[in-house]
Amino acid sequence: MTKRDREGSAVLMDNSLKRAIETLIQRRDLTATEAESSVELIIKDADPCQAAALLVLLQAKGETADEIAGMVRAMRRHMIEVQAGVPCIDIVGTGGDGHHTVNISTAASIVTAACGTPVAKHGNRSVSSKCGSADVLEHCGVKLTVPPETVERCIREAGIAFMFAPAFHPAMKNIVPIRKALGVRTVFNILGPLLNPARCARMLIGVYSPSLVELMGNALHALGAEFAMVVHCGGLDELAPIAEATIAIVTASGVEMSKLDPFELGFDRCTIDDLKGGDCAENAEIMRRVLGGKLTGPITDAIVLNAGASLFVSGQAASIKEGCTRANEAIQAGTPLQLLNKWAVLSQA
Repeated sequence: MTKRDREGSAVLMDNSLKRAIETLIQRRDLTATEAESSVELIIKDADPCQAAALLVLLQAKGETADEIAGMVRAMRRHMIEVQAGVPCIDIVGTGGDGHHTVNISTAASIVTAACGTPVAKHGNRSVSSKCGSADVLEHCGVKLTVPPETVERCIREAGIAFMFAPAFHPAMKNIVPIRKALGVRTVFNILGPLLNPARCARMLIGVYSPSLVELMGNALHALGAEFAMVVHCGGLDELAPIAEATIAIVTASGVEMSKLDPFELGFDRCTIDDLKGGDCAENAEIMRRVLGGKLTGPITDAIVLNAGASLFVSGQAASIKEGCTRANEAIQAGTPLQLLNKWAVLSQA
């Protein structure tokens, strides 16, 4: 343990965030241990003013991968875990891109599961959009607040489940009021995708800013991800046939930055406006039409693209293009809609 790490452990002994705050005032990075200890103190009801100061100073300085990884480790210790029983993937975005598109990653999750890859989706209600993943799934009949046993049964019998973040992260009770009072983005805006209660080793994660792609990739690597892809595409926190995407491929050996061109995969170019949704009722209807093979065009293309990438990340497809072909075939057969209906019934049992 380094001197800085020992000092990070001492933060807990002091029962104060003062040391970490002083470090950040000097615009110095926290070690992973210091960041981890700081979150432990916030969880254990640290002074709200100190907690707010730490989050704002961290945001102003710019978070590092080590700081994010340390905070994730602390949060994971306090989450209610799910024993999926099989390797699962999560397809998730940070949110916050501000474009109010339809629920692309949620629909892609269902398509991915319909292709045979187990999905353990972690999400929440809308914060900055009109309709979050939890909102649209609830509108489709999926019960949100369920115990781990129900999640595990859904994965076992349907190949997909949803973990409603507030039900699995009781430690957030001391953090939510601080975030609301601040009203600005903090590190917790990007921690969510890294806090899956099923501890998925493979993930497709979208981020709201291109500057976060490599940062999130390095954090995933520090946390021991088996295989992950972090993406940002033309202003969106998911893949879409609107522009070339910036991506990070994360493996045990490191992080490789690259580009993904949807047009080389055969997709027609569209605009963000083509992907916009509405309220929960409208988004649920659009999603059902896509999953049942009743809607073609840009929205379906975006969902196929994300499902194809997910099948590649999961190892079920040899390439993203092959994954897209499989996803499209499943949609044309209507199997994702059948799976959604089955899942909704299972979640209520």
